Amino acid sequence: MSNLSRYSLSFKRTAATLCASVLTAYGSMAHAADESNWWLRIGPGYIQFDEDVTLKAFGNTIPGAGADMKNNAALIGELGYRFAPNWSVALTLGNPPKTKLTGKGTADGLGTLGKAKYGPAGISLQYQFNEKGAFRPYLGAGLSYLKIFSSEDGAVQDLEIDDTWGPYFQAGAEYWFGEGYGVFLDVKKLYLETDAKGNLGGAPAKAEVTLDPLVFQTGLVFKF
Repeated sequence: MSNLSRYSLSFKRTAATLCASVLTAYGSMAHAADESNWWLRIGPGYIQFDEDVTLKAFGNTIPGAGADMKNNAALIGELGYRFAPNWSVALTLGNPPKTKLTGKGTADGLGTLGKAKYGPAGISLQYQFNEKGAFRPYLGAGLSYLKIFSSEDGAVQDLEIDDTWGPYFQAGAEYWFGEGYGVFLDVKKLYLETDAKGNLGGAPAKAEVTLDPLVFQTGLVFKF
């Protein structure tokens, strides 16, 4: 056998071994992703408040006075653990956005009442349909927590806003391109109420605030 023939045969054997190794590694990764119980959804979200604000001064409701809240965009991540074939528990966190409260109605002339930076979070139980298919819708319910990190005065001085808890519900769907990754669309409805207090023109003021936001999100989902 010539040197060229030996080299050609050796090259073919090496290439075959390399291909087999790659296929084995890919199969192991796909199997690991398929067997993994941990998953992560991450992507941009939009927080749309359905606010209802009652303003009070000296303990009395100011007739016709209310406030609008600025909607926000945020990066949101949801980390989940699948403890049964169709069931997961998930923790949702988002980077802290800042909202602005602007007077409306008889409070329209006050302009900006104040601003607040808040951190949305939640823990939920989720049920996923068609768990082995490419298209996987899901439903969930849980408890949300709104942490107020800071507040800024506007027309209301010495503004303080309470942290709050409340239930939420979610619905969404994933589309998987393989066992390791896919895309998703998610909608959450939160039910939250909080109180704010401060001074308005030297008078003690209070706001009873219903937030009740809808949170829309899309992005990538991974198993790991």
